[in-house]
Amino acid sequence: MKTVLVTGGAGSVGCQLVTTFVQHGDRVRAFDLPFCDFSLLESLSDVEIIKGDITDAETVQAAVRGVDAVVHLAALLPPASERDRARTFEVNVGGTENLLKAIERDGGQAHLVFSSSISTYGDTTAGDSPIRVSHPQHALDIYAESKIVSERLLRASEISYTILRIAGISVPEFLEPPDPWPFMADQRVEFINREDVIVALFASVQQEEARGEIFNIAGGPSWQVTGHEYAKGIYEAMDIPIEIASYATSPGWLDWYDTSESQAALGYQRTLFPRFLELLRKATEAALA
Repeated sequence: MKTVLVTGGAGSVGCQLVTTFVQHGDRVRAFDLPFCDFSLLESLSDVEIIKGDITDAETVQAAVRGVDAVVHLAALLPPASERDRARTFEVNVGGTENLLKAIERDGGQAHLVFSSSISTYGDTTAGDSPIRVSHPQHALDIYAESKIVSERLLRASEISYTILRIAGISVPEFLEPPDPWPFMADQRVEFINREDVIVALFASVQQEEARGEIFNIAGGPSWQVTGHEYAKGIYEAMDIPIEIASYATSPGWLDWYDTSESQAALGYQRTLFPRFLELLRKATEAALA
């Protein structure tokens, strides 16, 4: 049995990850902002809820005390991250630094799993794919910049870590599609099902071979499609005419990724893209019933 701290524990991914740890017999501290909704976690045994701010070093120190592992999900995400660079760095970089210092003060034994992003590679559309973890990082926005700096802090530290550069997360729920889509119609794109991300995060705590590694986390070969093919699959599953789809006029940071090493170590790619579309279709039917 491990004691695991999950920062951002009340969020969409965090809440399901906390539940996963509990189901496997671990004790969990779910850390998130006081105004977050903890209702889904309050009924779970072996979950300690800590309401606080990742920028508060004292609260972070108390949350880290005695844990075996930390999964760091707490961050300002786009579009909020793009409104104030100083605030984004205070939360995303300063929060990571608080965790590192807290782990070191607590003896330096806890393993830190850091949720980074494939957005840190920037625009890779002019090169060859799939993109490997050795590819240079070049931020296109404040969020990606903050993740690059945070990764550097981890690599310069002496604590045990795993860095996961996670692709865009797809959720099989009845949600309004973006307009426009954040990619061009002919651009290479690869997303990943939310539940598979949770498996990867969980396995990064459990698997010794994940320690000291940097992994790309993405859906795998069945998810490697063009922007139009991805949008078409989503629209058809939701019974929306593809003709209304619109796309970005310039490329962003999406591409195809080499996930062979991460899949071998973590075994997380469990949802093929066609299966995801089937789940989305069922969720849409249920929502409209």
